[in-house]
Amino acid sequence: MKILFFLLSFSLVAQQPVEVFTVYGKPNSKRISIEKVILHIRDLKSQSSISYGEAVDYYYKKIAATGKNNWIEKLEEFSLDPACTAKMRDKINAQIERIRTLQIGEKAPNIITQNFNLHQYKSEINSLLLLFYSPSCFHCTELLVDLIPYSEKVKLPVIAIQVDEEMNPWTFPAHWKIIKANEKVRKEYGVFSTPSLFLIQGNNMRISTIPENMSEIKKSEHLF
Repeated sequence: MKILFFLLSFSLVAQQPVEVFTVYGKPNSKRISIEKVILHIRDLKSQSSISYGEAVDYYYKKIAATGKNNWIEKLEEFSLDPACTAKMRDKINAQIERIRTLQIGEKAPNIITQNFNLHQYKSEINSLLLLFYSPSCFHCTELLVDLIPYSEKVKLPVIAIQVDEEMNPWTFPAHWKIIKANEKVRKEYGVFSTPSLFLIQGNNMRISTIPENMSEIKKSEHLF
């Protein structure tokens, strides 16, 4: 009975929403989950049009930094609202549109630079990973600490695509390809936050999966 009680208790704890976001207007208050974020924006909508718009902008930046596309889609309720005064409405809608059009199974948009053509890239294994990153991105740094040794271990080709012009402090493995993305590439891939990841099939350049973190990359190892 004690074991059953422990398992039930663990299950209930595991199902609790993750408290990850600081509260708009109350930066020192207890963090809230994505579910409570939506409720908070709805509440502000009924109180003040200015606070409503500012809250959507505030939470969008926080949500985009997590890289979780399904959380960004939750903001569509507000970004499509004509009464919403958020400055980032169009950006939110554009990102949601890209999330829904660039799907698993579709051919990855080509990336062409002076010395690189994605659709002509040849890989000795089944897959390659596209990593859109910024040197100043904290989440990118966290990812790279694990991804660099992991890619060497499993021999996974990585195309590291910098989205800005900042100085890059990283030294990448020799089997990585390093390029920079222009605005056209960023829009085609819907890259509004970093890191953004796409696992691509080497033989036909179709998207195998769109992992959000290192754990999901490892879960896709059977595709390499």
